[in-house]
Amino acid sequence: METIKYTEDVGTLIISSNLLPTMWTTLVVLLGLLNTATAAVTSENQTWKNVVIGAGGFVSGIVFNPTKKGICYLRTDIGGLYRLNPSDDSWIPLLDWVGDSNWHNHGVDAVATDPVNTNTVYAAVGLYTNSWDPNNGSILKSTNQGNTWTTAANLPFKV
Repeated sequence: METIKYTEDVGTLIISSNLLPTMWTTLVVLLGLLNTATAAVTSENQTWKNVVIGAGGFVSGIVFNPTKKGICYLRTDIGGLYRLNPSDDSWIPLLDWVGDSNWHNHGVDAVATDPVNTNTVYAAVGLYTNSWDPNNGSILKSTNQGNTWTTAANLPFKV
């Protein structure tokens, strides 16, 4: 015998079942989102901003420029490269330009800064390429501390 009961006043769904001969199971699911009163959806202009990184993910590399104080890059396991903003100790995302067509550039395997031309930074990308992805890794180069990038080399292998 199966019983399904929804209690509207508390938003609870109770399902009781005798599907297994030796076991009765009861599943109670609170459905807080199924209230009978639903808020009206309004259309508003939205302003989207980057989220401040406070914690989370795995930082797989921090690279400091050896000759100019305050230049620091951080790469994460979840696909991202950031530069330290020394004025407020926040992290500036440098790969927000990566989209669906070049998603393989999210995974940063290595970062190197130029000790002579301190505005130049290189990134080995393609960490998340898979066997079914036709793209290999690449070396990206920036001459303005990661504000813009060019592809310095397309690698003949996956990173």
